Amino acid sequence: MLELEKKERRMLERRVAELEEELKVLGDLRADNQRLKDENGALIRVISKLSK
Repeated sequence: MLELEKKERRMLERRVAELEEELKVLGDLRADNQRLKDENGALIRVISKLSK
């Protein structure tokens, strides 16, 4: 039984590590998305001024 518990613990620790990595990636993607939205807004303003 103890060996089974160790194996289960290792599996859970691996899963936790995977989820932590996914959270980091998600945070990076959100930051990239916000940066792109900001850049898009700036480009729209420039194009709007140029087309007047």
